Amino acid sequence: MNRRQFLGLLGTGAAAVTTGQIGRALAAAPLGTFLPAQAGERDPAALLIARLTFGVTPALYAHVQQIGAQAFIDEQLAPESLDDGAVESRLAPYQTILAQNGGLLAQQYQKKRQTVTGALLGSTTLRAAYSERQLYERMVHFFSDHFSLFIGKAQVLFLKVDDDRDAIRPYALGHFREILGASAHSPAMLIFLDNARSDKRAPNENYARELMELHTLGVNGGYSEDDVKAVARAFTGWSVQGAKQSSDGRTIYRFRPGFHDRDAKMILGQAIPAGGTESDGETMLDILAGHPSAAQFISTKLVRRFVSDDPPTALVDACAQTFTSSGGAIRAVLRTIFAADEFWSAPPKFKQPYEYTVSLLRALNADVQDDTRFLRGMQKPLQAMGQIPFTWPAPNGFPDVGAYWMSNLLPRWNMAITVAGDQLPGTKIDMNGLVDLLDANNIPLEAEPVLLFLATYLFGRPLSTAERDAVLQFAADTASEPAAQIGAGLSLLLAAPAFQYK
Repeated sequence: MNRRQFLGLLGTGAAAVTTGQIGRALAAAPLGTFLPAQAGERDPAALLIARLTFGVTPALYAHVQQIGAQAFIDEQLAPESLDDGAVESRLAPYQTILAQNGGLLAQQYQKKRQTVTGALLGSTTLRAAYSERQLYERMVHFFSDHFSLFIGKAQVLFLKVDDDRDAIRPYALGHFREILGASAHSPAMLIFLDNARSDKRAPNENYARELMELHTLGVNGGYSEDDVKAVARAFTGWSVQGAKQSSDGRTIYRFRPGFHDRDAKMILGQAIPAGGTESDGETMLDILAGHPSAAQFISTKLVRRFVSDDPPTALVDACAQTFTSSGGAIRAVLRTIFAADEFWSAPPKFKQPYEYTVSLLRALNADVQDDTRFLRGMQKPLQAMGQIPFTWPAPNGFPDVGAYWMSNLLPRWNMAITVAGDQLPGTKIDMNGLVDLLDANNIPLEAEPVLLFLATYLFGRPLSTAERDAVLQFAADTASEPAAQIGAGLSLLLAAPAFQYK
């Protein structure tokens, strides 16, 4: 079979698969098969790709194998050295919106909110799928959840464009105090958590409470209700100048001195003297960012994201020490994680739905050719899976534990079939990259060797004999042509538990 025949028939096999067939095949497989790779059996390169990126691609698979684990870590921790021109070109259609101030967007697109939503979600997904700066994009994703905003509230959708551009992306691999301060000045955050109208006569405690509970110290971080009240008073006057108050129609951060409580305050045992102005809030941010509970809380969340749903205590403590000694340097904390034995022996971690979807696109080299159709095609599947970015209503962000997501597999299987069958609107699966990878590894274009190689590519480990038999039987039962059999078998591999985990 030549390359043209192979590429022509591959999608037909996947398109013929149903979720019922996948469910029956996985249920009939011997107990213990198709499980995610465990510590000690996974290729270290595959572990790195799974945890530091949004998923394997043919080019990335070859690249990491070539340069080695440590070089890849160093490369990803220095994203400014990586050329991301290709993804920037893909973002060009969105730049008119992405570069605009949220207040102006609200005036121009109030009756066309979907256009702004499309630019925000489209740019986020294109970056996740195509950026060379994968760890950086993972950290943008992390902090977007950490400083979570719900774009369904009032003007937050428009102001989230500013927040993403000015508060999250510039500081995602910087120092924690920087991104904390940027978020505190973000009009989107000030409006979402009701601080924009907070004044000395009736301080609003929403932002103060979430600042401590969700952004810095954690729910058990050692603060009291009196601390919440003091922080709320410190942030009175931290507000927003809306479009109607601006000569140019922009919405920006504004401190309103007349709203500020200038009396003395006490936070976590530290006194702030009377007479302060905007500096009271800055002092609060300094205290919270430098508090031992913040080091512990942020470290716990990072270890949970990159290592395990149940963060190992020793690694969290090591990261907290690094956090403190480095002044909250996120890169330093990540280096501590990636150097730890706990990272290299990490248990499987279930992918969030959005991660899983992007990993499907990356694994099969999906080329987004029509952004509008692509976004429409993605909306219903992501909604069915329960995770469209920036739509979690509560300020705590999407859950980062697998147990929350595991009971909703059917839409994931549907998405695997859709992508493998080249049926996702606005995209075209470019299998040439995978065929090049097969050629480079001397894999003949025949069903069994190709499916065995693809399993290693996707799972980070080879198939067991029982798994091989199950995949080949499934492929043979679904299609007659070898290439179509590969497409059918590929759908099963993408839907299997081993690819649902990272």
